[in-house]
Amino acid sequence: MIDDYISAKRSGDGDYRRAVISGQYPYLMALDDLVGSEAFSTETNLGVMEIPIASIAGTKTAGRQRSFARNFMPILNPRSEFAGKWSSLYDSAVREGIRDPILAYEYMGRFYVQEGNKRVSVSKYNGAVSILAKVIRLVPTRTGTRENNIYFEFVDFFKVSALYGINFSEEGKYRKLCEALHLSYTKPWTQDERRDVKAAFDRFSEAFHKKGGERLGMTDGDAFLVYLNIYGQKNLLEVSNAVIEENLQKSWNEYLNIDRDVQLVENPDVLKKSTGFLEIFKTQDPPYTDRPLKVAFLYEKNMESSSWAYGHELGRNYIDSVFPDRVITEKFENCIDDTATGMAIDQAVKDGCELVFTTSGSMVEASVKAAIRYPNLRIMNCSVNTSYNSIRTYYGRMYEAKFLMGALAASVTEGNDLGYVELCPQYGTLANVNAFAIGASLINPYVRVHLKWSALEGRDWRKELRDENIVTISGPELTAPNKISREFGVYIVLDGDVLSNVATPVFDWGKFYEIIIRSVFDGSFDTATSRISHSHEALNFWFGMSSGVIDVIMSGQLNYPSRKMMGMLRNGVVSGRINPFDGELRCQTGMIKGPDSGRLSNEEIVGMRWLNDNVIGEIPPVRAFNRTAQDLIRMSGLITDF
Repeated sequence: MIDDYISAKRSGDGDYRRAVISGQYPYLMALDDLVGSEAFSTETNLGVMEIPIASIAGTKTAGRQRSFARNFMPILNPRSEFAGKWSSLYDSAVREGIRDPILAYEYMGRFYVQEGNKRVSVSKYNGAVSILAKVIRLVPTRTGTRENNIYFEFVDFFKVSALYGINFSEEGKYRKLCEALHLSYTKPWTQDERRDVKAAFDRFSEAFHKKGGERLGMTDGDAFLVYLNIYGQKNLLEVSNAVIEENLQKSWNEYLNIDRDVQLVENPDVLKKSTGFLEIFKTQDPPYTDRPLKVAFLYEKNMESSSWAYGHELGRNYIDSVFPDRVITEKFENCIDDTATGMAIDQAVKDGCELVFTTSGSMVEASVKAAIRYPNLRIMNCSVNTSYNSIRTYYGRMYEAKFLMGALAASVTEGNDLGYVELCPQYGTLANVNAFAIGASLINPYVRVHLKWSALEGRDWRKELRDENIVTISGPELTAPNKISREFGVYIVLDGDVLSNVATPVFDWGKFYEIIIRSVFDGSFDTATSRISHSHEALNFWFGMSSGVIDVIMSGQLNYPSRKMMGMLRNGVVSGRINPFDGELRCQTGMIKGPDSGRLSNEEIVGMRWLNDNVIGEIPPVRAFNRTAQDLIRMSGLITDF
């Protein structure tokens, strides 16, 4: 019908005018005009499949591009031969549908039509979301850019899913999507799995756009992954559209915050109660004057087997001793997965807890889900680079103590070689390694730090250090109570036996928890975090030695000169006069920054991906680590080389 052509042309004319006014090209883009043949390396025939119409970006050649506006609506005269053919195709599509597949070239996840532009136009006018197409993929040349890397991750994802339309703006997210779906990233999915994922994605996208999600400047895939991490795929398949929209409303702040930087708060003074002019006239009592505050601590493992859980348990015991009448604490051990963590938080809420500390980064997604279920519950997760708005996170500037430990290790060893043992590369760990190496080089400019990753598959770091004749080693901060071992802190080994522990850095979690709980008592926690967390930024309390959260314990047998050196360096770090990342920095491949430059920013310190020039070792790919370490690395997001 010519009336429908005129209606479609009206839409095309409007899109054409908007493009001209804004200075954009008003016709369909032609792939041959956008890129040359050198931009892609090979062609791959993918066969016939359904492709999303929203991903069709233009034509392959310039032949018919000026017959359509950018939105694929026609713009030629209604009395033209083209208009008659378009109308005839429309009538046929209404009666029988469009059966013949178009021919489209796919390049970087977008489609460019070689044959079937009118079929695309009619289908889009009729509101179709997909169209049958014979697809030829133009495989781009690898360039190493972010966009290029994301595309090749999509190619791997497509091999298992055969799905188009789920796009991401950051590297590493296709693998994270598979993990959230509990599906393989390497083995092809079944037809049922592909159908269910497509159905879940389509339902989410419809609800997301209905709420105006396109205004947030993120891809549907980015938002889909956030939703899956909070609610799971089953939610999208088994609940009504109204429930999906309600869930989106509850978790909307997480979409506002996606991929934004984490605001690192260094100074606990921000949590001190304000004494502004208006505060003088307030007459209400601060909270918790007539009842105790109930606080829950969740541990990933149990205290007997985990030094990390043991350290936080010491912090809980400290809180019990500092606030014997004002705080009631309880602990939940073995929160090994999201289900166990969620159940523990549910029980804590039933017990009347108003503040929950989840002490492992592996609990962050369960923490966010719980925060959405219980909007009045304060939840803090012990991690450093998780960008969620519903919870607050915390960690310590351990690199400050490692800097001191490096200087001390260099002062007590006779040679030029030190060992440094780390579990795996997560956010903050490379800062610890580099700070140790920089501290050591201040005492001995010829020192070499041999870096070993204890979670590497098939590697024996103890044997490697022994074969390299290294006797002074920096190990973990603590050992678990049930493990009889002195391989912690800086220690000296001879013939396989630890002769002495020189010193150890410590997280004094009790001091941190005291700071937070006092701020809750005087009402400043909520007001301060709202004040310093603006524009829906994620907030991390990243306290260091100046707050007492991080410190160093030295052996009583350490000699006087070493103690004096440590005291001087410690005072400099606490006062802020000394920072290992001030001035000139050199990595294994060259200069990071010159001698007259300032110190690195907090974000650069936390997210550094380089090793100091006196470090002997490398940052291995994630696949080289054991399964537990791989899970930790994926959670921290530091490395995407899988």
